[in-house]
Amino acid sequence: MTTYKELFGKYVQNYSTDPTSTDAEGQIWYNSTSGTFKTALGGYKVWSSGGNMNTARVEIAGAGTQTAALAFGGDSGAGNSAATESYNGTSWTTLPATMGTGRTQLGGIGIQTAALAFGGYSPTINTVANTESWNGTSWSPVSSLNTARYFARGTGIQTAGLAFSGRLQPGTATAATESWSGSAWTSINSMNTARFALAGAGTQSAAIGFGGTPAVATTESWNGTSWTTVNSLNTARGQLGGAGTQTAALAFGGITTVATGATESYNGTSWTSSPVSMATARLGLGGVGSQTAALAFGGGTPTNTTATEEWDQSVVVPVAGSWSSGGNMNTGRLLLGGAGTQTAAIGAGGEPGPASAASESYNGTSWTSTPSLNTGRANVAAFGTQTAAVVFGGTPSGSTSTELWNGTSWTNNPTGYPTSVARAGASGTQTAGLAFGGFVPPGNTSSAVAATFNGSSWTAVSSMNTARQNLTGTGTQTATLAFGGFNPNATAVNNTESWNGTSWTAVNTLNTSRGGLGGAGTQTSAVAFGGANTPPGTNKVSSTEVWNGISWTSNPTGLTTARAYLAGCGTQAAGLAFGGYDFSTALTATEEFTGPYSTLNYKTLTTS
Repeated sequence: MTTYKELFGKYVQNYSTDPTSTDAEGQIWYNSTSGTFKTALGGYKVWSSGGNMNTARVEIAGAGTQTAALAFGGDSGAGNSAATESYNGTSWTTLPATMGTGRTQLGGIGIQTAALAFGGYSPTINTVANTESWNGTSWSPVSSLNTARYFARGTGIQTAGLAFSGRLQPGTATAATESWSGSAWTSINSMNTARFALAGAGTQSAAIGFGGTPAVATTESWNGTSWTTVNSLNTARGQLGGAGTQTAALAFGGITTVATGATESYNGTSWTSSPVSMATARLGLGGVGSQTAALAFGGGTPTNTTATEEWDQSVVVPVAGSWSSGGNMNTGRLLLGGAGTQTAAIGAGGEPGPASAASESYNGTSWTSTPSLNTGRANVAAFGTQTAAVVFGGTPSGSTSTELWNGTSWTNNPTGYPTSVARAGASGTQTAGLAFGGFVPPGNTSSAVAATFNGSSWTAVSSMNTARQNLTGTGTQTATLAFGGFNPNATAVNNTESWNGTSWTAVNTLNTSRGGLGGAGTQTSAVAFGGANTPPGTNKVSSTEVWNGISWTSNPTGLTTARAYLAGCGTQAAGLAFGGYDFSTALTATEEFTGPYSTLNYKTLTTS
């Protein structure tokens, strides 16, 4: 009998804790703590964030693979799009060549350098039969479909494709199927069930079509001659994405009665629901790739999104961030300032009062009242640590007042903020801080003004690109991320800007527009939570998003207590949210965030 050492060149190792390196994949070890033999297996299927598209679009088409994709057409919200973007596995590039006919709800097949676009809807043409061919550089018109339709789907390549299903004017679903030879379309046997906005996978002679609108789970298999109804999806839905082959397909996203992120895999016989859903539930998205390496992009949440997600099989298992309850504050309040870490924080000011001077410190378990601010005020901003913090601005009437905390008491700083301000964002330390945005009297106009603090005085620096108030920020004086807020029209925004110590640059936006939110982390690793949408009435939110230095990803779970006008501090890995307003009560609730992390796909070996 062959031994493990003879196979792998080493003995079974003995560990008290499971190894964390990906080198453990496929290896066997003995865990002395649990008294079991264990291994780490590849094949765990996960969605992860890719680079955001440049133009948010819904009902978009695509072609290619996970690392070499093409996206074209769709509805940008400003009208039907003719834009084309290419993806290299990391980022999207807008290509100079656009489609001849801007359209939405179109079909697409092929690869990144040889694709085909067909059908769709255009306000000037209505139902479209036009077909265009992409050679890697430009689009050219070719022979049209025999049946003009929108919401058609397709499989195959540029020279041997299949188009099926769709919607006719004035809205009738069709089962029509056509085969593409590389130069012309030929009508062939129809599907068994007429429908539109389904998904497909496979080739011209071996395809599968699944789902569709109205939300159905119906799946049909094509053998090159006819369609056969096979086992249905587990989740009925339309406007979904698909990838893969006839015997190894992937279904993701779509709409049931609401947008979904549900993911299912097909093995040639039946569908299996994945425990892992897309981070951004959406409909009308694009999908390309294989069952083991797929790409999802664009779509609607229902708001148009630029989000891109990659589906892979891996030994690494991502674990989403989560919230847990911390100790309640002694004084419930909103519009307060916060600074520090998850286990050493300070909160000061706020309302009701109408302007509170209360100050409290947090030790990771409970809050303790500390000496009060010298000037009671709400709508303040704060930065620093539990033992060296700064509070500035606030109301009533807007303020320039700046106070310093030394761990024992608050002291008025001789020099105030350059202008009266309230509801600003802030980051950094007591001796190297940054303030930005807010509102200024009279009229409480949203501001883009920014200034640095050196421990004793303020210096004006370059203004933000977007004026706003009730925003938040994370990072240092020379590397800050500012996000969210309300613009001068009191509309919640999703704008995100990055500060490099000299200037502000607009970067990828939050998925959810909101003002009065909390934040924690750094310029490259942040978390956003809570806040209020537009209009800022009783529409508090609990949703949480994490920033990886490139884009925001919606965390599956949000705050336990939805709220706005709260304070936040700490890091993405260990954040803190406290206080706030549920539009009924000033809250004392504190929640602690454990950021997303990864582990390995461990399995315990047994005998049978």
